[in-house]
Amino acid sequence: NYLTFEDGRGGLHWLGVDQLKDLVSMGVSGGGAPFQFVFVSACYSGLAGETFVNAGVPHVVCCQQESQLMDSAALAFTSAFYLALAIGRTVKDSFEIGRQAVAVAPSVPNPAEEMKKFLLLPKDGNHDCPVFDAEKVDVWPKITSDLVPDGTRRKGLLHRQRSSILGSARDFENVTGGSVLQEVNLPTPPQSFFGRETDMYLVLNAILDKRFVNIAGPTGMGRSSLTAALCQYINQRKSTIIEIEFIFYVSVKKSKGANRMRSFINALYDQLIITDKATFPPSTYQLEDKILSIFNTLRPLKALVVFDKLDVLEGSDEAQDFSLFLSSLFRETKSIRVLTNARKVFGLSSLGGVGEWTYTLGPLNFLNTVKLFGNQSPFIHTGEDRRRFLDQMVTCEQQGRMCVDDRDIDERTKKILNILGGGIPSRTFDVANNMKKDIFLALSDFFDISTK
Repeated sequence: NYLTFEDGRGGLHWLGVDQLKDLVSMGVSGGGAPFQFVFVSACYSGLAGETFVNAGVPHVVCCQQESQLMDSAALAFTSAFYLALAIGRTVKDSFEIGRQAVAVAPSVPNPAEEMKKFLLLPKDGNHDCPVFDAEKVDVWPKITSDLVPDGTRRKGLLHRQRSSILGSARDFENVTGGSVLQEVNLPTPPQSFFGRETDMYLVLNAILDKRFVNIAGPTGMGRSSLTAALCQYINQRKSTIIEIEFIFYVSVKKSKGANRMRSFINALYDQLIITDKATFPPSTYQLEDKILSIFNTLRPLKALVVFDKLDVLEGSDEAQDFSLFLSSLFRETKSIRVLTNARKVFGLSSLGGVGEWTYTLGPLNFLNTVKLFGNQSPFIHTGEDRRRFLDQMVTCEQQGRMCVDDRDIDERTKKILNILGGGIPSRTFDVANNMKKDIFLALSDFFDISTK
C-alpha cells in the first residue's frame, strides 16, 4: 500500500497510495494528471500503478503487486524501453521491446518469468501512441567523420557542445546556490564496496546533525572507502541535503621529514583554488596567511571539509597544531562541518565549542565477507558462479549477520571468516587475490554445506 522514497538522510520515506493520488491530481485544472506517462520501477508496485491510473495518467508501467523484481531485469527492461520511446516508438511497442530485452538478457535469472512481471496499465487503454514528440527513427543514423572528428578535435567539440548546453560550473553555482555536482577531486569507493549501508546511514546523520565527526578503526577496515562513499552519496543529493553545498576533500601521504600539518593546510587551500573559491596566493604568503584566507573563504559557505587518513599526524607535535586549527575553524565559521578518519579516537571533547563525535568502524559480517571474496576471486567468473558460491558458504540469514567476535557464532562460520580475512576488507581482498586454485577448490568443497 506504499511506495518507499528516500528521506534525504538515507532512510525510508513512506508514501501511501492515497497520498500519491492527491499529489498527482490536486490543483490540476479540469482534473486528471499533469503528465502522460509514469514508470513505477519498484517491486510490488501494482497498486501504486493502479493509483496513478485512477489519478488520470494514461500510460503506466509497473510491476505485479505480488512480485519482487530482479535488479538485472529492471535494468534490461529500462534500457530498451526508454531507448524505444526516445526514437519515437509507441508506448505499446516500447513496452514489448523492453519485455523482450528481459527475455533474452543473459544476466537475468529465469528471464521468461521476469518478463511477465512488467505491466502496462490501464489494460484496456490505448497505448498505440508515442510519449515523446519526436520523429520516428527507423534506422539508427551513422556517425560521419564530419560530425565527430577524431582525436583532440573530437574532444574539443564535445567539450564545447557540453559547455554550450550546460554552461560552466560557475553558471550553475549562481543559479542553484552551489548545489551542482562536483566533478573535481572527490574520491570514489572501491568497486566491491558493500555491507556498509548501516554505517553510512549512521555517519551521514551524524554529519548532518553535528559539526565534527571522526571515523575510527584499525588499518584495513575500510575507513577511507566509507569516507569516499559518503562524499559521493552527499554530492549526488545536494539538491535535497540543504546543509551541505560544497565538499572539500583533503588527503596527504605520509612522508619522513615533511611538515604534515602544512601539507593538510596547503591541500585544503588548493581545493579552494580549484573550485574558484580562492585565488592563487602571493609569493609572500606564509602558512598563517593561508589559514586566515581559508577561514575567510569558508565563513559564508555551507560545506563539508573532509580530512582523510589523519593517521599521518599520530604521535607528532603537529597533532596539537591541527587540533588548534580545527578549534579556530569552528569558531570562525558557522556552517562548516568536518569529517575525519583515523585509527584512534582523538579524544577532543571541545574544539571551539564543538565536540568530537566518533564512529568506530567494525568488521564486515559473514555474508558481506563472502560476497567481497566472491567478487574478488579470480576463480569465480560469472554472476551465477558468485550466487552458487554464496549459497555454498551462507546457509541462512542469521548466519549471514554473524561477525567474527560474536559469542554465538558457530565453528564452521568462524573458520570460514578467519580464512577469508576475519571481516577486515583489505585482508579479504588480499586473500581472494593471492589464494591458489587448489586451496580455493579445497575451501569450496570442504565448506559446501549442500554436500554434507
